[in-house]
Amino acid sequence: MGSEWEPVLKEVISEVLETMFFAVVEFEEGPPGDTPFDFESEIVLVNSDEKIVISLRVSEEFARMVTADFLGIGQDQAKNDDVEDTVKELTNMVGGLYHAKLNNAKWELGIPRVCKIDPGAPDDMDKNHAGLDFGFLGQPAGSAHLAHLPV
Repeated sequence: MGSEWEPVLKEVISEVLETMFFAVVEFEEGPPGDTPFDFESEIVLVNSDEKIVISLRVSEEFARMVTADFLGIGQDQAKNDDVEDTVKELTNMVGGLYHAKLNNAKWELGIPRVCKIDPGAPDDMDKNHAGLDFGFLGQPAGSAHLAHLPV
């Protein structure tokens, strides 16, 4: 990811989390951390020449907290399907706002996908693409990655 997109992605993530999920996150400075996360969700923006892949990884604790806030329920009431749907919706909102900031009709927004990360599986996240680690109340909450790829 070119450094010119880092502030845009930070702004988008902050705006979505603050306005829709009532969560104010802090972005970590320095190299990406090695915190294992529990959910990964991804959305693709595509045009005729390239695609932008936005991937979010979040901890289960953070995912349950934003699910409870989003649905207006207690964290203990959040079912696994609710958590996955909320993580997918979070990614959809981040992708949609990022698309709006591109302000270019040639880009089309895809449909997000989400999966539970197998803790024993190898990490296939491409470390060559810059990531933005973020925390909530001093604890690691998630990591966002953006990659420009050929179609």
